[in-house]
Amino acid sequence: MSRILVTNDDGYLSPGLYLLYEAVRELGETRIYSTEYPRSAVARTISFNCPLRLVERRHMGYKVYVTDGTPIDAFYLAIGVHGFRPDVVVSGVNVGENLTLQHIYYSGTVAVAIEAALHGIPAVAFSADITGYEEFDDPVFSSAVKVLARELVSYVLSKGLPSGIDMLSVNIPSPSRIRPCVSLLPAARLRWRAEFETRLDTRGRPYYWLKTVPLEGEEGTDVHALGRGCTVITPLSVDLNVSARAGQLEGVLRSLELRLKKALGSAA
Repeated sequence: MSRILVTNDDGYLSPGLYLLYEAVRELGETRIYSTEYPRSAVARTISFNCPLRLVERRHMGYKVYVTDGTPIDAFYLAIGVHGFRPDVVVSGVNVGENLTLQHIYYSGTVAVAIEAALHGIPAVAFSADITGYEEFDDPVFSSAVKVLARELVSYVLSKGLPSGIDMLSVNIPSPSRIRPCVSLLPAARLRWRAEFETRLDTRGRPYYWLKTVPLEGEEGTDVHALGRGCTVITPLSVDLNVSARAGQLEGVLRSLELRLKKALGSAA
Protein backbone atom coordinates (compact mmCIF):
# COMPACT_ATOMS: atom_id res chain seq x y z
CA MET A 1 0.00 0.00 0.00
CA SER A 2 1.22 3.48 -0.85
CA ARG A 3 2.19 5.87 1.92
CA ILE A 4 1.14 9.53 1.78
CA LEU A 5 2.41 12.27 4.08
CA VAL A 6 0.18 15.35 4.33
CA THR A 7 1.76 18.46 5.82
CA ASN A 8 1.77 22.27 5.63
CA ASP A 9 3.28 25.47 7.01
CA ASP A 10 0.08 27.09 8.35
CA GLY A 11 -0.01 24.88 11.43
CA TYR A 12 -2.25 22.03 12.49
CA LEU A 13 -5.28 24.30 13.01
CA SER A 14 -5.59 25.10 9.31
CA PRO A 15 -8.63 23.54 7.59
CA GLY A 16 -6.60 23.32 4.36
CA LEU A 17 -4.52 20.55 5.91
CA TYR A 18 -7.55 18.34 6.47
CA LEU A 19 -9.06 19.23 3.12
CA LEU A 20 -5.97 17.69 1.51
CA TYR A 21 -6.20 14.66 3.79
CA GLU A 22 -9.81 14.05 2.78
CA ALA A 23 -8.83 14.31 -0.87
CA VAL A 24 -6.07 11.69 -0.77
CA ARG A 25 -6.73 9.41 2.22
CA GLU A 26 -8.31 6.66 0.12
CA LEU A 27 -5.23 6.45 -2.11
CA GLY A 28 -3.06 4.82 0.56
CA GLU A 29 -1.95 4.91 4.18
CA THR A 30 -2.14 8.62 4.92
CA ARG A 31 -0.74 10.47 7.93
CA ILE A 32 -0.82 14.14 8.88
CA TYR A 33 2.24 15.90 10.29
CA SER A 34 2.20 19.62 10.98
CA THR A 35 3.57 22.45 13.09
CA GLU A 36 2.10 23.79 16.29
CA TYR A 37 2.02 27.35 15.00
CA PRO A 38 1.94 28.92 11.52
CA ARG A 39 5.45 29.00 10.05
CA SER A 40 4.84 30.82 6.78
CA ALA A 41 7.81 32.17 4.82
CA VAL A 42 10.35 30.17 6.85
CA ALA A 43 11.51 28.49 3.62
CA ARG A 44 13.72 25.46 4.32
CA THR A 45 14.56 26.29 7.93
CA ILE A 46 15.55 23.27 10.01
CA SER A 47 16.18 23.02 13.78
CA PHE A 48 19.82 22.03 14.20
CA ASN A 49 20.44 23.62 17.61
CA CYS A 50 17.36 22.96 19.72
CA PRO A 51 15.35 19.91 20.86
CA LEU A 52 12.05 19.08 19.18
CA ARG A 53 8.74 17.80 20.48
CA LEU A 54 6.40 15.53 18.52
CA VAL A 55 2.97 14.86 20.01
CA GLU A 56 -0.21 13.20 18.80
CA ARG A 57 -3.32 15.38 18.87
CA ARG A 58 -6.92 15.29 17.69
CA HIS A 59 -8.32 18.21 15.72
CA MET A 60 -11.60 18.33 13.81
CA GLY A 61 -11.82 14.59 14.46
CA TYR A 62 -8.48 13.87 12.75
CA LYS A 63 -5.32 12.42 14.23
CA VAL A 64 -2.38 14.71 13.58
CA TYR A 65 1.25 14.60 14.69
CA VAL A 66 2.33 18.06 15.80
CA THR A 67 5.84 19.43 16.28
CA ASP A 68 7.04 22.68 17.80
CA GLY A 69 9.58 22.88 14.97
CA THR A 70 9.40 23.88 11.31
CA PRO A 71 7.70 22.19 8.34
CA ILE A 72 11.05 20.62 7.40
CA ASP A 73 11.38 19.30 10.95
CA ALA A 74 7.93 17.70 10.62
CA PHE A 75 9.05 15.90 7.48
CA TYR A 76 12.20 14.53 9.11
CA LEU A 77 10.41 13.56 12.32
CA ALA A 78 7.89 11.52 10.32
CA ILE A 79 10.69 9.54 8.72
CA GLY A 80 13.30 9.52 11.49
CA VAL A 81 11.13 9.01 14.58
CA HIS A 82 8.07 7.17 13.27
CA GLY A 83 9.75 5.39 10.36
CA PHE A 84 7.05 6.68 8.03
CA ARG A 85 8.80 7.14 4.69
CA PRO A 86 6.13 8.24 2.23
CA ASP A 87 5.79 7.46 -1.45
CA VAL A 88 4.52 10.98 -2.01
CA VAL A 89 4.43 14.18 0.06
CA VAL A 90 1.42 16.46 -0.23
CA SER A 91 1.79 19.94 1.22
CA GLY A 92 -0.83 22.65 1.86
CA VAL A 93 -3.37 23.85 1.16
CA ASN A 94 -1.53 27.07 1.89
CA VAL A 95 -3.47 30.21 2.79
CA GLY A 96 -2.07 32.51 0.12
CA GLU A 97 -0.71 31.81 -3.34
CA ASN A 98 2.92 30.89 -3.89
CA LEU A 99 3.40 32.31 -7.37
CA THR A 100 6.80 33.19 -8.86
CA LEU A 101 10.27 31.97 -7.96
CA GLN A 102 10.40 34.70 -5.34
CA HIS A 103 7.61 33.08 -3.30
CA ILE A 104 8.73 29.55 -4.10
CA TYR A 105 12.08 30.27 -2.40
CA TYR A 106 10.37 31.79 0.68
CA SER A 107 7.48 29.38 1.08
CA GLY A 108 7.43 26.78 3.85
CA THR A 109 4.68 24.96 1.96
CA VAL A 110 6.85 24.49 -1.10
CA ALA A 111 9.96 23.92 1.06
CA VAL A 112 8.61 20.61 2.37
CA ALA A 113 7.99 19.44 -1.18
CA ILE A 114 11.52 20.46 -2.15
CA GLU A 115 12.99 18.60 0.83
CA ALA A 116 11.06 15.47 -0.11
CA ALA A 117 12.24 15.76 -3.70
CA LEU A 118 15.86 15.98 -2.55
CA HIS A 119 15.33 12.55 -1.00
CA GLY A 120 13.85 11.14 -4.19
CA ILE A 121 10.25 11.38 -2.96
CA PRO A 122 7.86 13.04 -5.44
CA ALA A 123 5.81 15.85 -3.95
CA VAL A 124 2.96 18.21 -4.73
CA ALA A 125 2.55 21.58 -3.00
CA PHE A 126 -0.89 23.22 -3.03
CA SER A 127 -1.47 26.93 -2.44
CA ALA A 128 -4.64 28.97 -2.79
CA ASP A 129 -5.22 32.65 -3.48
CA ILE A 130 -7.18 33.17 -0.26
CA THR A 131 -6.63 35.26 2.85
CA GLY A 132 -8.37 33.31 5.62
CA TYR A 133 -9.55 29.92 6.84
CA GLU A 134 -13.22 30.77 6.27
CA GLU A 135 -12.76 30.60 2.50
CA PHE A 136 -12.18 26.86 2.76
CA ASP A 137 -15.85 26.60 3.77
CA ASP A 138 -17.01 27.51 0.26
CA PRO A 139 -18.45 24.17 -0.99
CA VAL A 140 -17.63 24.73 -4.66
CA PHE A 141 -14.08 25.80 -3.86
CA SER A 142 -13.42 22.92 -1.45
CA SER A 143 -14.83 20.45 -3.97
CA ALA A 144 -12.49 21.83 -6.65
CA VAL A 145 -9.49 21.56 -4.33
CA LYS A 146 -10.32 17.94 -3.55
CA VAL A 147 -10.64 17.05 -7.23
CA LEU A 148 -7.31 18.68 -8.07
CA ALA A 149 -5.48 17.04 -5.17
CA ARG A 150 -6.96 13.59 -5.67
CA GLU A 151 -6.30 13.51 -9.40
CA LEU A 152 -2.74 14.84 -9.20
CA VAL A 153 -1.66 12.63 -6.31
CA SER A 154 -3.27 9.60 -7.92
CA TYR A 155 -1.34 10.35 -11.11
CA VAL A 156 1.96 10.71 -9.23
CA LEU A 157 1.41 7.46 -7.32
CA SER A 158 0.52 5.47 -10.43
CA LYS A 159 2.91 6.95 -13.00
CA GLY A 160 5.45 9.02 -11.10
CA LEU A 161 6.73 12.34 -12.41
CA PRO A 162 8.37 12.74 -15.81
CA SER A 163 12.15 12.70 -16.00
CA GLY A 164 13.65 16.00 -14.90
CA ILE A 165 10.63 16.97 -12.81
CA ASP A 166 10.95 16.48 -9.03
CA MET A 167 7.80 18.16 -7.74
CA LEU A 168 4.74 20.20 -8.67
CA SER A 169 3.67 23.56 -7.29
CA VAL A 170 -0.07 24.07 -7.70
CA ASN A 171 -1.73 27.46 -7.27
CA ILE A 172 -5.52 27.63 -7.05
CA PRO A 173 -7.57 30.81 -7.65
CA SER A 174 -9.85 32.29 -5.01
CA PRO A 175 -13.42 30.96 -4.61
CA SER A 176 -14.81 34.02 -6.40
CA ARG A 177 -12.52 33.71 -9.44
CA ILE A 178 -11.88 29.99 -9.97
CA ARG A 179 -12.77 28.67 -13.42
CA PRO A 180 -12.64 25.13 -14.92
CA CYS A 181 -9.27 25.65 -16.60
CA VAL A 182 -5.81 24.34 -15.69
CA SER A 183 -2.55 25.72 -17.08
CA LEU A 184 0.91 24.14 -17.08
CA LEU A 185 3.25 27.12 -16.85
CA PRO A 186 6.65 28.22 -15.53
CA ALA A 187 6.98 30.54 -12.55
CA ALA A 188 7.72 34.19 -13.16
CA ARG A 189 10.79 35.54 -11.36
CA LEU A 190 9.30 38.23 -9.13
CA ARG A 191 5.91 38.80 -7.47
CA TRP A 192 6.69 42.12 -5.80
CA ARG A 193 9.38 44.70 -5.16
CA ALA A 194 10.34 45.92 -1.71
CA GLU A 195 9.76 49.38 -0.33
CA PHE A 196 10.19 50.53 3.25
CA GLU A 197 8.10 52.96 5.24
CA THR A 198 10.04 54.86 7.88
CA ARG A 199 8.32 55.29 11.23
CA LEU A 200 9.33 56.49 14.69
CA ASP A 201 9.00 54.48 17.88
CA THR A 202 7.81 56.01 21.17
CA ARG A 203 11.33 57.28 21.88
CA GLY A 204 11.67 58.99 18.53
CA ARG A 205 14.02 56.42 17.01
CA PRO A 206 13.42 55.37 13.39
CA TYR A 207 12.40 51.88 12.36
CA TYR A 208 11.43 50.46 8.97
CA TRP A 209 8.32 48.56 7.89
CA LEU A 210 8.52 46.48 4.72
CA LYS A 211 5.89 47.15 2.07
CA THR A 212 5.50 44.85 -0.91
CA VAL A 213 4.53 46.51 -4.18
CA PRO A 214 2.91 43.97 -6.57
CA LEU A 215 4.40 43.53 -10.03
CA GLU A 216 2.51 42.77 -13.22
CA GLY A 217 2.51 39.13 -14.25
CA GLU A 218 4.22 38.27 -17.50
CA GLU A 219 2.26 36.61 -20.29
CA GLY A 220 2.84 32.86 -20.25
CA THR A 221 3.70 32.64 -16.55
CA ASP A 222 1.94 31.46 -13.40
CA VAL A 223 0.95 34.98 -12.27
CA HIS A 224 -0.81 35.83 -15.51
CA ALA A 225 -2.78 32.58 -15.65
CA LEU A 226 -3.97 32.70 -12.04
CA GLY A 227 -5.19 36.23 -12.68
CA ARG A 228 -7.49 34.78 -15.36
CA GLY A 229 -9.00 32.34 -12.86
CA CYS A 230 -7.08 29.25 -13.99
CA THR A 231 -5.41 26.79 -11.65
CA VAL A 232 -1.69 26.79 -12.42
CA ILE A 233 0.63 23.78 -12.20
CA THR A 234 4.33 24.59 -12.23
CA PRO A 235 6.73 21.63 -12.60
CA LEU A 236 9.96 22.16 -10.67
CA SER A 237 13.40 20.59 -10.45
CA VAL A 238 15.46 20.81 -7.27
CA ASP A 239 18.71 20.59 -9.21
CA LEU A 240 20.15 24.11 -9.19
CA ASN A 241 23.22 23.08 -11.14
CA VAL A 242 23.68 24.81 -14.49
CA SER A 243 25.89 23.11 -17.05
CA ALA A 244 24.68 24.30 -20.46
CA ARG A 245 26.88 27.42 -20.51
CA ALA A 246 29.29 26.69 -17.70
CA GLY A 247 32.10 26.36 -20.26
CA GLN A 248 31.98 30.12 -20.73
CA LEU A 249 33.54 30.43 -17.26
CA GLU A 250 36.69 28.55 -18.26
CA GLY A 251 38.51 31.82 -18.94
CA VAL A 252 38.01 33.11 -15.42
CA LEU A 253 39.13 29.76 -13.99
CA ARG A 254 42.53 30.03 -15.66
CA SER A 255 42.93 33.58 -14.37
CA LEU A 256 41.97 32.49 -10.86
CA GLU A 257 44.47 29.63 -10.91
CA LEU A 258 47.30 31.98 -11.97
CA ARG A 259 46.45 34.46 -9.24
CA LEU A 260 46.15 31.69 -6.64
CA LYS A 261 49.52 30.29 -7.67
CA LYS A 262 51.12 33.70 -7.10
CA ALA A 263 49.28 34.23 -3.81
CA LEU A 264 50.10 30.79 -2.44
CA GLY A 265 53.67 31.03 -3.68
CA SER A 266 54.23 34.33 -1.91
CA ALA A 267 52.53 33.02 1.24
CA ALA A 268 54.85 30.00 1.27
